[in-house]
Amino acid sequence: MNTFFARRSLSLAAFALLCTACGRAPNPADAQLKAAIADLEKSVAAAKAEVQRLKDVDDLENLAGIYGHYVDKNRHDDVADLFSRSGVVEIYGRGAFLGQDRVREYMHNLSPGSVGPRDGSLFNHMHLQTVIDVQPDGKTAFVRSRPFIMFGIINTNAQWGVGDYENVFVKEDGVWKLGYLHGYYTMYTNYEDGWTKKATPIFGEYARLPPDRKQTIPYAAYPAAFVPPFHYKNPVTGRADHYADPTFHDAQKQ
Repeated sequence: MNTFFARRSLSLAAFALLCTACGRAPNPADAQLKAAIADLEKSVAAAKAEVQRLKDVDDLENLAGIYGHYVDKNRHDDVADLFSRSGVVEIYGRGAFLGQDRVREYMHNLSPGSVGPRDGSLFNHMHLQTVIDVQPDGKTAFVRSRPFIMFGIINTNAQWGVGDYENVFVKEDGVWKLGYLHGYYTMYTNYEDGWTKKATPIFGEYARLPPDRKQTIPYAAYPAAFVPPFHYKNPVTGRADHYADPTFHDAQKQ
């Protein structure tokens, strides 16, 4: 809201300066007037860019949450529709699936023959600690979030899961979409024992749906101490301490 009023004030100031110049012959002061108007125009452009960036952040945070709600309820086609045409999904240790059609195949493979919520089934994906970085071009964004998962089939089994998403979003046809969904699940355990007594190893590739590419970064889940690489540098020091991959931040921008 403050940015909106700043834009209005700058526009009114520029209009007033123009009116002051009306009806008199050119003089040396005109150059100063033009320079002042140019400065005001730059300030207005900067304010407009900041308003757009803030809107992008809102759109991206909503999109990340919408993805989680759709996954919760096995809305596979809705999930796939959130991806760009060249989108990629890479989750667990299942490998990478390239292109929106393959993303759709992967999502339907999660519950073959079943779409939508099912009685007696729980599959909640809550997104926490979201970090959003819109790039200067306004067409790419990096988003990190932490999924907290509650999985269960009544009278059968239940599991807890946590990890990190390091996702790339792209603006396609003026709309933000998922360009690369990269889910690192770093801890899975059954509900009865919990993470103090049991930990499930990282999953492997589906035999019924081989990936287009092996997983990008091999890793072991809890109790191993793996930290998925951050897309951002330390905002205070500028360091890029990304454990085993210190070039990750720059590589993501290429």
